[in-house]
Amino acid sequence: MFKLKVFLVLVVINVTAFAQEPLNHQKKTYLAPDGKLYIQKELPVYIWMSTLPDDKAEKYRLFSEETYKYSNPMYFDTEGYNTVRSPSAVDTSSRKVIYPLHDIIFEVYADSKAPITKIDFGEAVLFEEDGKQHVGTGTIVALSAKDKLSGVEDIYFSIDGSAFKPYTDPIPIQEEKEYDLKYYSVDNVGNVEKIQRRILVFDKTSPVSRLEIDKDRYENIISRRSKIVINSDDKGTGTKSIYYTIDEGNEKQYKTPILAAYLSQDNHVITYYAVDKVGNKEAVQTFEFYVDKTPPTIIEEIMGKSFFSGGKEFSSGKTRLKLTSFDNKAGVKEVRYSVNKGVYELYEKPVFLTQTSGVLQIKSYAVDNVNNRSNSQVANEKTSIPYIDLTGPHLSYAFKGPQFNTRDTVFINSQTQIVLKGNETESGLNRIEYSLSGSNPIEYTEAFNIEKEGYSVVDFTGFDNVDNTSTNSFTIKVDNTGPVISHTFGTSCLRKKEGLEVYPAHVVLFVVATDNVVGFKRMTYALNDGVAKEYTGMIKDLPKGNNRMVIKAYDNLGNSRESEIQFIIE
Repeated sequence: MFKLKVFLVLVVINVTAFAQEPLNHQKKTYLAPDGKLYIQKELPVYIWMSTLPDDKAEKYRLFSEETYKYSNPMYFDTEGYNTVRSPSAVDTSSRKVIYPLHDIIFEVYADSKAPITKIDFGEAVLFEEDGKQHVGTGTIVALSAKDKLSGVEDIYFSIDGSAFKPYTDPIPIQEEKEYDLKYYSVDNVGNVEKIQRRILVFDKTSPVSRLEIDKDRYENIISRRSKIVINSDDKGTGTKSIYYTIDEGNEKQYKTPILAAYLSQDNHVITYYAVDKVGNKEAVQTFEFYVDKTPPTIIEEIMGKSFFSGGKEFSSGKTRLKLTSFDNKAGVKEVRYSVNKGVYELYEKPVFLTQTSGVLQIKSYAVDNVNNRSNSQVANEKTSIPYIDLTGPHLSYAFKGPQFNTRDTVFINSQTQIVLKGNETESGLNRIEYSLSGSNPIEYTEAFNIEKEGYSVVDFTGFDNVDNTSTNSFTIKVDNTGPVISHTFGTSCLRKKEGLEVYPAHVVLFVVATDNVVGFKRMTYALNDGVAKEYTGMIKDLPKGNNRMVIKAYDNLGNSRESEIQFIIE
């Protein structure tokens, strides 16, 4: 029996890689472990025949006479399953045709479709923005590919423009930066997948949260009006969520400020953290605080005594209002009081009640350091105190002698006497004490002068016979210096003679006086021991020969200064 062996010969042609991109992969055939033969669909096919199964046996290439131009070479037209057929199968033992008739079929699988590669980040959280995929800590990039026919031969990848290399194990991402990842797969017959590209931004930095108290806070104490505000910053993908837990409660997502009004008055602990858009979690932070909803307690007390004189009861002027306050937690910040519906004043120490006589109506309140305020309350209206004399003497002052007022300042000189006055119509004036620019107090007995030039502050206090006091103060400036005198001749000096300047007969003389304190008032001049004249303008018609002129200038306080000029007129 003549035996033929048919060989299906596939010619492989090299395909050049494009650009930088994939490596050079050849189109080829592939015999799978299950015996199936796969061929890259674009490859040409030639059929050979032999009568022996030996690979080295003599074989002959078949040529089609009827379809010559389509068969040398031939191409498979169908993706996937294809056949090479011979009609009427013959029994290999009897060599007789098998009935019913059926073809002998040789199966070949044509494959022109590239694999499809997928990228997997495992349990990593992804966030895509502007065409880039952001990933977080612990990200491992895994590649896998599937092929419908011949199967995947290899997966290749490139990072940041490096040469492509086969993928074997998941790709670790460790450095915090932007990665340019390219990858593709090749099947067993050389079909190359189009390169896929992913821009990966690795963000391993967690957000940073900060807790702030809106409204009342003192150290770690807050009030019912306070709000707990949590903000978070993230330099990478941005914060996705903030979570918090108060005391032993359930964890909640933070969306709006937490109102202290809904918390009990007690110690509390809040823990909080933020998570960014790729799952980086901030370390848990803790804030311990106390919610104080209780206002301070305030106690009012009237302190002092009175005495009789001349059949009348006089207050000593020492009657005081004492306010005592205490607070449960935050501590008292301030106490304020009002007497007889007056303006509320800040209480710092016991207050002398010198505003009125008769029945007093006292209101007060206290505020703690987180602004809890006690309710305003009214003291007993029994507080009736016989204030006969509650005011100190009426004080005034005057000046005897030179004085000058300008620019809200009183100017005097050493000749000016300062007079202090006091008037008390009820219990009578007892004494006046005064001090100069912070000196120890001196009892005033008579008008006094101040010799030292410059500013002085006079503080004086008047005492009545029940030690009610009044104070007054004024500032003065002592000026004992006269104006500064200068002169100018209307022509230049001709020469000097015996140390004196010589001027022509037509020369005129100008004299100027200035005072920088109280100002220049008037000036006189006397020539050659003559009678002094008022200076009103330039001096002319000076006599020939040696001359001596005495000029005297006065300021607005009467302070004077004298200047002498000697010169020669030709």
